[in-house]
Amino acid sequence: MKNWFNYKGTISGKTYLFRGLVVGLPLIIITEVLTGFNYYAGAIFYFLLLFALFSFRYKRMSAVFEDKMDTGKKLFYVTVAIDLIIALYYLIDVESGLSEEFSYVDLGEIPIFIFIIYILFKNSDIKEHNG
Repeated sequence: MKNWFNYKGTISGKTYLFRGLVVGLPLIIITEVLTGFNYYAGAIFYFLLLFALFSFRYKRMSAVFEDKMDTGKKLFYVTVAIDLIIALYYLIDVESGLSEEFSYVDLGEIPIFIFIIYILFKNSDIKEHNG
């Protein structure tokens, strides 16, 4: 279990999906419940959720971009920055965080979604993952 949240090693796409679902779904449910009771507690818990999922994203990125690690790290850090900026925006602007309406800030999720889908389905040349 300690290798799950460690940034060393690589994981396969199937393991990336599995770990994201096993860790992400319960934590998203807890975040939604917390947000219903106290918006700020839910927002802070969402930051913790992001950091847990960043380790999985980094390990998968390490496998996909094994030969071009500089490019992979740049894409990873850009998506992490966008994720954190959006979360911080909704922490500061409570009204739009509680609103169900579309916000242009949500368009920032598109590059994150594309990067996650790419690393999920891209085959890596690594035969045996160690993360």
